[in-house]
Amino acid sequence: MKRLDNADGFVVTDLDGLDRHAGVARCAPKVLADSTWLLARCATYQFASLGWDVGGASVGINAAGDGRAEAIAAAVQALAEPVAAGLALDAGRGLTDTDLSPLHAIDGRPDTFHTMRHELTGIGVAAAADSVRPLDGATIAIESLDPVSLAFARAATAGGARVVAVAMATSAVMDPTGIDPDALAAALADPTGDALASLAPGGATDTTAVTTAGVDILAIGSKMSAVDHNAATSISAGVVVPTGWVPITTRALAVLTRQGVTVVPDFVALAGAAPASGLGPTPAAGDNDAAAAAATTVAAIMAEVLAGVGDQWNSPVLAACARAEAFLIDRGHDLPTTRPLG
Repeated sequence: MKRLDNADGFVVTDLDGLDRHAGVARCAPKVLADSTWLLARCATYQFASLGWDVGGASVGINAAGDGRAEAIAAAVQALAEPVAAGLALDAGRGLTDTDLSPLHAIDGRPDTFHTMRHELTGIGVAAAADSVRPLDGATIAIESLDPVSLAFARAATAGGARVVAVAMATSAVMDPTGIDPDALAAALADPTGDALASLAPGGATDTTAVTTAGVDILAIGSKMSAVDHNAATSISAGVVVPTGWVPITTRALAVLTRQGVTVVPDFVALAGAAPASGLGPTPAAGDNDAAAAAATTVAAIMAEVLAGVGDQWNSPVLAACARAEAFLIDRGHDLPTTRPLG
């Protein structure tokens, strides 16, 4: 961990001796170090899953109230040097791509990555879900509507699925006939939530109805540890797929596994944008093939992960961790002390 010069924030990097590190930057009144390390660890396992010698990283920026914009600007200025030296950051909770645009201009990643990151990530999430439960004919509930889950909804609908329940902040809707992704895009652009409430015949419903809906696939990504072991007992979906980092606690994973629910590993499902980043040995995908690369990359990793589920590893999450760790060992890295589990 390193404190930022002349700014209230810090950067953590996982794995020593690597030229490149990448991960998520967040901003809040007080960003916790433990969660920042966890996000860096998630990125490490994602790159290892891809077979790339890239370390995970994460940044926390402490800012609140009237001084928020000034604090973010100071942190971005302080991050310019490490970014030029090989650090790459994506906007997480509390930040926007616009906030980090000065860093994106110097991090060496193609414009395609920055402009299509959410779309490509959502496509990857759909590919991950499809590897467990084919999308054609599947019903889907989305616990948190955001740019990634919207892209997931588009890709899943194109694959023959129906999005039948969606939550956004304090509003939620359910429609068994299916909700049009274009309408969801309009709802996402309306911060009042009124547009979302208008999408279902019965109007708005309680947000918990979405997570407990009897659907084939439940997408979760509103925040880290969104589902704990208590909430997990109410989930009846057959598959849980993440649209954000670490949405399920370790104890919730155990509960869901015992219930027969398949949980997709976040560091695999969220890897769809990686081929467009140019961070690894794989050439950066251009506009024309970035979407195809997102789907095929995640699907290929998921196929190997699912093949590893058995007597030793009883869930795709643990099988994916073991697969990533095998790569790290093969490259001569000391294994991290903890796994990317909440």
